[in-house]
Order: sequence, then structure tokens, then C-alpha cells
Amino acid sequence: MPTPEEKLLFRGSPSQILNADVFAICALIAIAASVGAIFLSRWSLLLLPVLLAIAIWKWLQIRCRVYELTSERLKMTQGVITRRTDDLELYRVVDVSLVEPFFFRWLGLGNVVITTNDRSTPVITIPAVRSVNELREEIRNSVEACRDRKRVRLTELESDNQS
Repeated sequence: MPTPEEKLLFRGSPSQILNADVFAICALIAIAASVGAIFLSRWSLLLLPVLLAIAIWKWLQIRCRVYELTSERLKMTQGVITRRTDDLELYRVVDVSLVEPFFFRWLGLGNVVITTNDRSTPVITIPAVRSVNELREEIRNSVEACRDRKRVRLTELESDNQS
């Protein structure tokens, strides 16, 4: 939760479309195992709980990844069993890009790619989120406002050294 002086601007998780390939492969193998159970051996049905467990695990991994944008920082939390939270102070952001692959754009999704001058997280990608254009603008405006409040300016020399 943000501190009292911080304002929560965005909270969200990536879309489960990131797991489409895993879900499709699990479904195809489940169908093959079911057909195999009919024509070959019932032992192939033992694959079904394993496939279900894989699909549930992948679903949980995306479900437990949360991004929170406040007026001061970007907070990234992930992990199903062990949870890890990373914070990025907004004044460290160098550039914010929008990437909309065709399939994502067709579904109204996109990726926000944030380049920073933070050594531990030089590039952060917020993948497959809705209203991606609005989120990118919100990040950009928040970065400028945060820099103004803290009287911090990123010089061209600092950003060129990151490349």
C-alpha cells in the first residue's frame, strides 16, 4: 500500500494471454492422452493431473505478478510461494516505450517498456496490460511530476552512459 503522501495511479496484472501457448500445449496433450486411453492404455490418463497442475501453476505465476504505480514509485510484486517486491523510484526513469505486438493489439493489450538508470533493474517490462496507452502517459506524467517535486533532472550525459 502506498504511503499517505503517495497516490495510487495504477494497479494491475498481466493478461493470462501470456500463457496461451502453455494452455494450448496442455490441452493438446490432454486430448492425445484421452484418445490414447481409449485406444491404447488407461495409463495415459495419469498425464491429466500433471497437465492440470502445470496449467494451474502457470496461471498462478501470472496472477501473482502485480504492478502498482504511485505518484512516487513503481512497485513490482511477484511470486507464488516466495514473494519478491521491487521498487523503482520514478525519478530514475529514463524512457517509457509502448510495444503493441499485432496479436496483443487485436486483443486491446500492449507492453510498457521502461528504461531506467537503476543498476539492479535497467529495463522493466509491464507485459500484456489493458489501456496501455493511458498507462504509458500516466507513467510519463508521474515521472516528470516526481522529478519536479524532488528537483531532480536527468542529464543527457547520464542517459547516454546507460546505453
